[in-house]
Amino acid sequence: MKRVAILGGSFNPFHNGHAAMVQAAREQLNIDEIWLLPAKQPPHKPSYGNISDDDRVGMLRAYAATYEDVHVCTVELEMDGFTYTANTLTLLHEMYPENSFIFLIGGDSIVNFHKWYQPETIVKHADIAICTRDDCDLKDVELIISNLISSIGGRFIPLKFKNVDVSSTMVRNLLAEERNAGKYVPGEIYDYILTKKLYMDSKEQYALHELELKMKELLPHKRFEHVLGVKETAVKLAEIYNCDVSKASIAALLHDCAKTLSAEQLINLCDQNGVTYTTEEICDEFSIKSLLHSKAGSILAKNLYYIDDEEILSAIFYHTVGRPNMSLLEKIIFVADYIEPGRTQPTNPPLDEIRNIACHNIDNAVYLIAMNTVHYLKENNRYIDNATIQTLDYYKIMNQ
Repeated sequence: MKRVAILGGSFNPFHNGHAAMVQAAREQLNIDEIWLLPAKQPPHKPSYGNISDDDRVGMLRAYAATYEDVHVCTVELEMDGFTYTANTLTLLHEMYPENSFIFLIGGDSIVNFHKWYQPETIVKHADIAICTRDDCDLKDVELIISNLISSIGGRFIPLKFKNVDVSSTMVRNLLAEERNAGKYVPGEIYDYILTKKLYMDSKEQYALHELELKMKELLPHKRFEHVLGVKETAVKLAEIYNCDVSKASIAALLHDCAKTLSAEQLINLCDQNGVTYTTEEICDEFSIKSLLHSKAGSILAKNLYYIDDEEILSAIFYHTVGRPNMSLLEKIIFVADYIEPGRTQPTNPPLDEIRNIACHNIDNAVYLIAMNTVHYLKENNRYIDNATIQTLDYYKIMNQ
């Protein structure tokens, strides 16, 4: 059988860290070929920045052309609907039954591999080669592998891998600032980028009006109107409390960017990005969609909209349940989400009164919102997240 290693990713762009994984596989796995598998744009993803699939594939082919055994596989780009690694490997197994596949993952990914979508299907169709960082404790990796084999079976192969301190975000930022990024990407890809002037005509963060257009394109009309209301309210509160208006606008526009995902997609997105949740948070579809969309939203904001400001990401992450001792921006988004002009739910005190309080004492507004949220969830026999209880207790004390 032909032994084929597969390295998947968004490759936006492919960089020297990816190249190091390719070389580790070529040198240590006794393979016949290695396939680079560009990830499909999920349905919730408006775009890979300003880079088309053709250019992502073009960059990979420029790199692969320098090796006889490296090829580009576009099967995932041609698949219908939302794709998971398990689906892709199942299809490849059907298309190439004569091949023996080895799937490459980074050392960080092995920790949450058991939470991936259908991990037992993945290991059925491919061995897993793990590029462990050079500073990683191999005993820890071996223990994780042992537990995985006991629970889902499969074959796992640790590779020696010298960590390369680079990320696609770093490369994009350098190019957007018109700085030299040549030492971080293979020469063939850098030539392709420079020739086509990729990443150089726009900044990493979308301008606010572009973000607004993306949300309009992504969200149902009613949800988009809510987002605009949250933005309007967040800007007003930011001006009152001398908070960064631009950050408040970005966080408000993106706070519900994961709302269109299914419960299954929300869980998978959290799992594959190492974001934890409790059993109670996924006890039913209502809880999953209510509680995980904010966590998943912070992931999408970072990975899909290139927001690398931790304060903004944190405001998105906590906008649903809150937390004790929130930052000013976190409080603004938490409050704005609840009191925006489109909200009409009955509260005690009434919403108009909470809106007025928010303009004078935002901590008191946080307390009242947490109190009303807990009351609503109790009345409707819904799960109450522990973070919401902690938020209520903290801001109750703050307002005594």
